[in-house]
Amino acid sequence: MIKLSPSQFATANSVLAALTRGRAFCFVSSQPGFGLTTCIENIKSRLSNPMFTIADHPELAGLDMFAQLYHHLNIDLEFQAKNKLPGFAAEIVSLREISTIFVDDIDMFLCGESAKRRTVQQLKCILTALPTVNIVISGRHEEAWEMFELFECSPHCVEAFSLDGFQDFNEYKVFFDSILAENSKTKLTDVSLKALYLDTKGNLGDTFLRLFHPAYLYKG
Repeated sequence: MIKLSPSQFATANSVLAALTRGRAFCFVSSQPGFGLTTCIENIKSRLSNPMFTIADHPELAGLDMFAQLYHHLNIDLEFQAKNKLPGFAAEIVSLREISTIFVDDIDMFLCGESAKRRTVQQLKCILTALPTVNIVISGRHEEAWEMFELFECSPHCVEAFSLDGFQDFNEYKVFFDSILAENSKTKLTDVSLKALYLDTKGNLGDTFLRLFHPAYLYKG
């Protein structure tokens, strides 16, 4: 199992608590390199009830949120409404006992003003049609925070979570000392954690890269 940073662990626990309460609409934001994808995957792995993910998969490139939702529900094109989620789609979700729908990297659905408007409208339709299903959205797009305010009147309990980095060098050092201990037989870049902390500004992903990536090993 992948070891989570303190912020990843705390954020995952907070989101899971919201999902346990039910009717949750959660937005989890992060800056690049803080481990948002890993955090969301940890949340998914700890859910016991059925769920599925809407994301910008290569094989689904160009499809908006509705189209991807229909894809997951195996609804043929001729039955796909574009301006609302039809009742039979909600029935399929209920029959499958789907508890949570994840929308990974919502930034991919916000490229351009028309895409933003369409995404907001489709999210509103999904929330209205599926009032008991948890929705978890993750991303880094700053405008997503502004979008988030549009859903205050939804039937769901709206909550926002921010995945941060390390509080200070001590927290950073404790975490990476444990990582290095678990990988004591792996080749590492010959550099001090203090130097890495200052150079990467405590960025989780950048530190992993500089410790383990062959390019940095060769440079070292």
